Amino acid sequence: MKSNSAFIALWLVVTTIAILLALLMSSASLVDGEYIPVGNDSFYHARRILDAAIGERGFYQFDNMIHVPEGSWINWPWGYDYLMAVALSIALWIRPAMEPMAFLAHVPVAWLVVNMGLLTLIARKMSITPALTAVGLFGFALLPLTQTLHGVGIIDHHYVELTFVLASLWAGLGFFSEQRGSRDALIFGIVLGIAPAFHNGLFILQVPALACFLVLWYRAQMPDVRTLTYFAAALVGSTLLVLLPSEPFWDMQFEFWTLSWFHLYIVCCSAIGAMFLGVRPFQKLNVTLLIALGAFLVIPLFARIMTGAAFLSGDLILLDQIAEVKSPVVRLQEEDGLYWITSFYSWLVFLTPFLIAIFAWRAWRDTRSVNVYFSIFVVFGLSLMLVQYRLHPFGSWAMIFAAILIAQELSKKYGISTLATTAATLLVLAVAFQPPLKNRLIRLYTPGAAVDYAASRSLFKTFAESCSEIPGVAISYSDDGHYIRYHTDCSVVSNNFLLTPQHDRKIKEVQSMLVLNPEEFLEQVHDVDYIFVRMYGIFETGPNGFQPTPIPDVVERNAPLFVALTFAEELPIEFKLVGEIRVDDDRDFAFVRVFRIVRSEN
Repeated sequence: MKSNSAFIALWLVVTTIAILLALLMSSASLVDGEYIPVGNDSFYHARRILDAAIGERGFYQFDNMIHVPEGSWINWPWGYDYLMAVALSIALWIRPAMEPMAFLAHVPVAWLVVNMGLLTLIARKMSITPALTAVGLFGFALLPLTQTLHGVGIIDHHYVELTFVLASLWAGLGFFSEQRGSRDALIFGIVLGIAPAFHNGLFILQVPALACFLVLWYRAQMPDVRTLTYFAAALVGSTLLVLLPSEPFWDMQFEFWTLSWFHLYIVCCSAIGAMFLGVRPFQKLNVTLLIALGAFLVIPLFARIMTGAAFLSGDLILLDQIAEVKSPVVRLQEEDGLYWITSFYSWLVFLTPFLIAIFAWRAWRDTRSVNVYFSIFVVFGLSLMLVQYRLHPFGSWAMIFAAILIAQELSKKYGISTLATTAATLLVLAVAFQPPLKNRLIRLYTPGAAVDYAASRSLFKTFAESCSEIPGVAISYSDDGHYIRYHTDCSVVSNNFLLTPQHDRKIKEVQSMLVLNPEEFLEQVHDVDYIFVRMYGIFETGPNGFQPTPIPDVVERNAPLFVALTFAEELPIEFKLVGEIRVDDDRDFAFVRVFRIVRSEN
């Protein structure tokens, strides 16, 4: 009981510290007394949640106001945005005068209570001492990657991704422990089964479980058939339950980018695989049968696997230009790579290859099932973290807690006191976190944490008024699509959804428009009513620091249509200027403009 009290106390204390650090991002969300989303995708999440909770459109899984004229299925499943809308509705029922975005902006901050609690439970299950658990939680709270998940206004769903990563680890540690029972099997299956309702890609959390089953099968340590049956039934049953509200499921889709029959098929494959390993001993014949079964089951998935590989490798159009899909390994090779990676990940990131090797060896050599699962999960999470920046929720926790577990085991092996071990670990953490403390944690953020959005934000009010009076279809660079949908009632042709063949096609469609001159645009494009013109690269870092970009260079960096709509001395009368924002220097040009296309009835 005393030990439990110590863990509860440190969870509450360190969670409070983490919340205070997350609140440091308030400058990105609270602008002129108004809360706004932070991060490009947060703007679309906010639009969808607000529409569901207080808007006229209600909750939608197909959006006819994006990727027009076809419209598009939303790649985010129903679970996160719908439950956020329900929570907002309840909050507004309790406090009707509350600003809706003020509530949404602080949900990620409050959710630290959940994620820090799960980390504490995991440390407890792995028998990490309260003192070292406190060091690990404190390190995780200080990590800028944690702040970018839980900061004020960051209502993107990645902090809930972290929840299911940690919940599946915690539940798996219970399932693979020597004292497991049917309850542990049910909890583990349910956690894995409902995870894709919050992010389609979370079906991948079944991989560590299956990998652990394979190791235990080889060693003849598989859980008994009764326990496996509970697990398999909970996995398939909970997945089916979260699929029932999914419209793509009833539309008979089989895609990993929508919550569809693909996900039911995946859990059925996992359940079949687990039961096969449970009833068939490790023998040469059964290995052959397992390989044949796996090859047969993977046939319907082949096309989807190839698309997923394209996503992870950044082969889809524009995907390689998005910061969140860049690999930290690749980013390290860029000019500011060392500064960037140490600022976000700390110096601990350079321990990652060693941790992967150590825990891969432990997964193979350790005789305890629970340790095998933890080791596999560490290798799995750290490997994904190195693939893409956006996948850091899978491994950022492991970068700290896996190292702490090793430190604790070494201290026991060599008879080092807990106090000395804790002090040494804290000292290493203090040195490793110098770049984050200096460069990332305490800073003033631009509105929305995006310089381009901040520079153009004042124009969206005028744009929204025009769209309210005369709704229509807008084109812009894809980065501005979510901003337009959040602030206005206009539809967009493309945005920052970059996953499916349709997304690829819509971006190319807009790109084909942007190479036209104004006259060609009027002649060839007949279903666009607004043009949101943004000139990128109007400032640059030069020998003398931050300085204006010469106009010829600005022209070279931007689309021909936008250049013409910015610098042409005379434009066709069909282009009616709605509003603009000009640079505040001697170059004297509008770097953001909104035009409404007014065509003659003839």
